[in-house]
Amino acid sequence: MTLKRVAQTGLAAGLLGILLFGGVASAADVSRGALLAAHCETCHGTGGKGATPNPAVSGMDVADMVDIMKAFASKEESSTMMYRHAQGYTDEELKLMAEYLKGK
Repeated sequence: MTLKRVAQTGLAAGLLGILLFGGVASAADVSRGALLAAHCETCHGTGGKGATPNPAVSGMDVADMVDIMKAFASKEESSTMMYRHAQGYTDEELKLMAEYLKGK
């Protein structure tokens, strides 16, 4: 089998898998939310459940979490570290992160 034929077969198999199993975008979003929220555990504990002196961020309402992160980013809410952590995220990324942490 030629390299070109192997590539075509692999592409066809991948497309068939997407058509048969669907839901690829939502699975990717969950993984992206987990990736975005992973650094939160450094200060907020495993699963964002809280680690003294930092509060739990797991289980929070998604809209509340997004609003809080935006407040930190704009310096409306003061914090030594969160201002730096909250900057640079898009609204979509904040929502994905908040949705992931809500389920923890």
